[in-house]
Amino acid sequence: MEQARRGSAAAFGKLVHRYNGNVFGFLLTLARHRQDAEDLTQETFLLAWKKFDRFDPAQPLLPWLLTLARRQSISALRKVRPLPAILPFPAEPEPSVSAPWLWEMARLKLKPDAYSAVWLHYGEELPVRDVATILGKREIAVKVLLHRARKTLAETLRKKTA
Repeated sequence: MEQARRGSAAAFGKLVHRYNGNVFGFLLTLARHRQDAEDLTQETFLLAWKKFDRFDPAQPLLPWLLTLARRQSISALRKVRPLPAILPFPAEPEPSVSAPWLWEMARLKLKPDAYSAVWLHYGEELPVRDVATILGKREIAVKVLLHRARKTLAETLRKKTA
């Protein structure tokens, strides 16, 4: 990481290789199409390269990258016209998930912020503190999002099995 901070493109390339799947998987939960997530992933790493001198090496890199990714996604959404309310959902995120149908149900039933919180906490296994940083929320707000999301999903599952 220190070599990348000093401007080593090869060292930064190794970081991109290591974290590309995480950033892409997160952006896939936010983007409307797989191609959008791919483009945003590239833009996120370009921005990270430009701002890498501002990164605090005492902090973990992934939350910083995911924060940049979220901001890139918000910026991209502001530039496009709103689409109709019914949209096709993107393919399943890259990290291996034991129950893809559960993630699809979560994507359908949860609001975007709640789904992002669930994905970051359970899919990426990030602590609530990091999820809060990435989403630009307080930890208590993320805990509330997670609690409500679990409750919504549990109710949905109960209705399906009844």
